[in-house]
Amino acid sequence: MNFLAHLALAAPTDASRIGNLLGDFAKGTLGTLAETYPPEVINGIITHRAIDRFTDEHPTFSEAKTLLDPKRRRYAGIIIDIAYDHFLAKHWHSYHEGSLEDFAQECYSALERHPEWQAGRLKHALPYMKEENWLVGYKALSGIERTFKRVSTRGKYTAPIYHAMDDLKANYHEFEAVFHRFYPELQSYTRSHPNNQL
Repeated sequence: MNFLAHLALAAPTDASRIGNLLGDFAKGTLGTLAETYPPEVINGIITHRAIDRFTDEHPTFSEAKTLLDPKRRRYAGIIIDIAYDHFLAKHWHSYHEGSLEDFAQECYSALERHPEWQAGRLKHALPYMKEENWLVGYKALSGIERTFKRVSTRGKYTAPIYHAMDDLKANYHEFEAVFHRFYPELQSYTRSHPNNQL
């Protein structure tokens, strides 16, 4: 799952939300990370990694992967995660209480309150994330397209992601149906573990 889903599935605390986001940015073993972050942030990182495993191993992942052009299937994990954030933003009220706009502002504020917990690209990305309101922007296809294009520039081999929007548009309703079958199961998985410790 991408940024929005990881934040939405965290416990409603600064430490849990930031830990769940840090899973994409903080590298190393849990032991090494524990030298830098408090236990609740570490629990968030653990949850992030468990969510990623659950998502990649879920039967619907293989189904969604077939909706991608063959030359982009090696990037299925990245592309599907971003697409799912679009459908989560679009259907926010079906799965979470409150408004997406308020939730996004809570998350940006949590990050700003704890600069000591920001790592690597997260510290660099945060000003843009807030200024461009990425979390709410995922609701619009234009926001998702910008995300695909931004991610496509991250490395030497990620350029094919640039055109992932073609796959999403061509199979939009199929992706949406898969998301609706998958996300409630992911919510149940995270809720079934006390304090989001998976």
